[in-house]
Amino acid sequence: MRKLPTGSHGFTLLELLMAISIGSIVVTAVYGTFHTAIKAKTRAEETMAPLRSARYFFSAMKENLQLLREDAHVDNLDCETDHCSFPIRDDNAPMHVSFLLNSKKELIRERRQDETNSSNTIGEARQEILGRNVTQLHFEKQVKTNTSTDARTVLLLISVSFASNPVPMRYDYAIFIEKALLP
Repeated sequence: MRKLPTGSHGFTLLELLMAISIGSIVVTAVYGTFHTAIKAKTRAEETMAPLRSARYFFSAMKENLQLLREDAHVDNLDCETDHCSFPIRDDNAPMHVSFLLNSKKELIRERRQDETNSSNTIGEARQEILGRNVTQLHFEKQVKTNTSTDARTVLLLISVSFASNPVPMRYDYAIFIEKALLP
């Protein structure tokens, strides 16, 4: 057998086993922390998803109400308990937009071309999903009349509820339509 030269040192089996053991403990601790952080991030995203959907829905509703046609009558703002539709102006042609909850529990914005000065809609509807896992959508329209000008303004109250973990979430929003609608 050959002897190791003097002054050169190698690792003993015991030193290698100790290094591997310490390395395993460090890797396990880092993995545990990483796994916990990923679970917390996923839980936070699941909790925030309904809020993002509600904000997107309310924003879309507000933007479309700002496009309400000049000749809109207060009765053209058809907001019942489970849907809301109204005429809007568009560069290409008069449009009719509806917000509703479909059978798949999705918030939908539906746009279709309509005839001028008519609530009868024609053409194919373009649908956009604004939110998912919705358990309830509720609209309430309150009409106020200015007695001196006979102009009407509308307060639109909207409530949307989502099925989410760990508890269902409900968001409420109010839109005041300042534009005077024809009586």
